[in-house]
Amino acid sequence: MAKAAVVEENTALQKVKEPGKKLGDFLGDVRSEMRKVSTPSTAETRTTTAVVIVTVFAFAAYFWIVDFGINHSLNALITKLTQH
Repeated sequence: MAKAAVVEENTALQKVKEPGKKLGDFLGDVRSEMRKVSTPSTAETRTTTAVVIVTVFAFAAYFWIVDFGINHSLNALITKLTQH
C-alpha cells in the first residue's frame, strides 16, 4: 500500500509540473518563430500604404457607380409602374 501512495504523489507532481513545461515549450517556440520575422523598410511600408489607399478609393468609386446605377434603375422602374 505504501507503493501506491508514492505512485500517486509522483503522478500528482507530474500533473503540477506539466502545465509549466507546456508553457515553457510554447514560449520557446514563440521565441524561435519571432527570430524569423522581418520588418519591412520605410519605403516598403509607404508603398504598401499607398497601394491600399488607392485600392480603397477605387473600390469606393466602383461601388458608388453600381449603387447609383441600381438606384436610378429602380426609381425609373417604380415610377413607370406606378403611373396610370
